[in-house]
Amino acid sequence: MLALITSPSAIIVKGQPDAKIIQALINSSAQGNAVGVVSNHVKPDWFDAAFSGSKVIFLKAEARQNGAVITEIAKKLNMPNYDILVLAVNTVDMQMAKNGRAVLIAADWASDAAVRGLGIKISSPQELQDLITMTNGWNGHWWYEGQEKNYSVKALVDLSGYGKELTQQLFASKLTTTVKNGGSRLTALLIVTARSLLIDGVDNAQQLFWGVYPSSKSANDDSEVLSEFTHRLRTTASRVRLAKVGEPLFIRHTASEKRSANKNANRTDPTGQITTIHLNPNYKAQIKGRNVIVIDDCTTYGISFAVASAFLLAAGALSVNGVALGKFGNQMGYYEIILSSDPFKPIAEGQFTVTKQTAFNGKTDGTAQKVLQALIP
Repeated sequence: MLALITSPSAIIVKGQPDAKIIQALINSSAQGNAVGVVSNHVKPDWFDAAFSGSKVIFLKAEARQNGAVITEIAKKLNMPNYDILVLAVNTVDMQMAKNGRAVLIAADWASDAAVRGLGIKISSPQELQDLITMTNGWNGHWWYEGQEKNYSVKALVDLSGYGKELTQQLFASKLTTTVKNGGSRLTALLIVTARSLLIDGVDNAQQLFWGVYPSSKSANDDSEVLSEFTHRLRTTASRVRLAKVGEPLFIRHTASEKRSANKNANRTDPTGQITTIHLNPNYKAQIKGRNVIVIDDCTTYGISFAVASAFLLAAGALSVNGVALGKFGNQMGYYEIILSSDPFKPIAEGQFTVTKQTAFNGKTDGTAQKVLQALIP
C-alpha cells in the first residue's frame, strides 16, 4: 500500500474542482491506497460532495509546510515516510513533501515556477493513476549495494534476470527509450530510484554534488539521456542545486572503446577509461569536501565507479557514491587507483597506479524485481 497526499489547490483547475483529478484520487483509494487532502485551512465546501462514498479523507494541519503532518500520517498508517507520495502544485505542497521526507511529484497543471521546475511530474490525472498502479507492487530497495573504503555502489535492477540475450548496449537502448518516451513509466522509474535514495537518507546528506559518468563518445554538453534523468532525480531526492544543466561533471576528451562491445578486451583494466576522461575544470572549486553521487546506466565489472572515485577523491571529494540503474552478474570489482597528475586535465599512462583490485563485497535483495524490470521493458 502507498499513501497519496495532496492539497485542495491541486484539485482546483480554472477556479473549479476538476472531476478527472477527483476521480483519479477516488480510484487510487479504491485500489487500497490511503488518499488524503491536506490544508492549513478548513475543509472546502465542495469536498464532501466531491468525495462522497469514497475513503478519501480531509486533514487540517497548521503549518503543514514543516512536514510534520507527513510523519503523523506515516505513523498512523504504520508506514515509512518514503511510502507517501505528495502531489504538489505550489511551494507549500513542495515544502511539506521535502520536509516530511515523502516522494515529491509535481502536477503539470501547476502555475508555481518552483513546482514546474521539479523533475518528477505528471501531465494528467490518468498518468497519476498509472503511476500508482506501476509503483504499488514495489516495496523493495536496491537490488545490490556495497560499501568499500573509497566508494560505495548501488544498483536498482538485476539485469541478469532479464535473460542471457540482454547486453549492456541493449539495456542502454531500453533505458534511452524509456526516458525519451516520458510518461508514467519514466515517472515510476524516477520515483522508485528517488525512494531508494530517500531510504538511504540522501536528502539529509550534507554538501551533495550530482554527476553522470560519461558515455564512450560523450559530446560533453550534458545532453546524454542519463543527464536529464539525473537532473530530474536530484530535484526530488535532495535540495541541492549544484551541477549546472549543460555543464557535465566529467569530460570525455577522447572517445573510449566500448568495452562491452569488444569480447577480446580486458574488461577489468581501467586504463582505457582513466586516459580518456577528466573532471570538468569549471567545478574545480566546488568538488572539494563534497559527497558526490555518480549515476551510470549499468555496471558489470565496476570500472566506471572505480575511475570516477579516483578522479573525485584526487580532487578532494569527501565521498563517492555510485548509483547504477542496472547490474549484470556478480563480477564487479573494487579498485583503489591513485592519480599522480591533475584530475582536471587528461591523465596519461604512467600517471596513475592501481594499488588494489579485489571483488566488491555487497549484498543483494530480489524484492519486487519483476515490478522494476517492467519499468524498462
